[in-house]
Amino acid sequence: MPMRKPREPLWTRRRTLKSAGIAAASLLVPAAANAGEPGPSGPRILIAGDSMIAGGFGVFLERTLRKDYGYEVRRRGKSSTGLARPDFFDWLEEAQELVASGVPDVSVVMFGGNDVQGLYLGKGEWIRWHEPGWDEEYTRRINAFCDVLAPDGQYLYWVGLPIMRPDKFRLRVERVNAIYEREMAARSGATFVDTWGVLANAEGAYADRLVLTPAASKTVRVRAGDGIHLSPAGAEHLKAHVLNYLLPVLSLMTGPGSPPIP
Repeated sequence: MPMRKPREPLWTRRRTLKSAGIAAASLLVPAAANAGEPGPSGPRILIAGDSMIAGGFGVFLERTLRKDYGYEVRRRGKSSTGLARPDFFDWLEEAQELVASGVPDVSVVMFGGNDVQGLYLGKGEWIRWHEPGWDEEYTRRINAFCDVLAPDGQYLYWVGLPIMRPDKFRLRVERVNAIYEREMAARSGATFVDTWGVLANAEGAYADRLVLTPAASKTVRVRAGDGIHLSPAGAEHLKAHVLNYLLPVLSLMTGPGSPPIP
């Protein structure tokens, strides 16, 4: 299967936004039926997911949004979890607790690495990875989770998984990424953030090291030794990519006086 190149962020909304802060773009923002007016500290942001959120990428994203931009951010990450094994950790139940004090205006979600396996149904029942019905049941779980975080079309960004080194794992990740992309395209206010090529080389293949600054010739390690997780530099690089999606929308939600987009 040919490797995909990273795509530029695209926001969809009912009308073209004309804002001085994003004048160069003719950017379009996803429709959010009830995102709500920002409070005194701006929109409430939730970041949730597995080890990618519990570790570097999630930590760096929260830190930047909170310290550099002053947004109200809550982060919930738990390693080795996903939507496949609610018997181990139930993210649907966790989501309900996370919104108990109020639905976030913007949610950033990243799962998948622990979900490329059988789906536990309870009482010893499973749908195995290659069995009929796997895609349908996983899709149901994705939408049930999103329905809790964004019940009225609040902004939701599902961050796809980047290219992986292990061949078998890479093919499985492509499968779940395709489901995320399809389901986010069908949801009001939702956006799939494609990251497949963000940490790939110029040929679109997996790379442990990349040149991150065009003017520099030195490569930087962007992946951990397992070929799955990210190094600190890789996490920062991914954070910058995701911020390209978030900041224009957050700036518009915050209104005049919000921090400038760098």
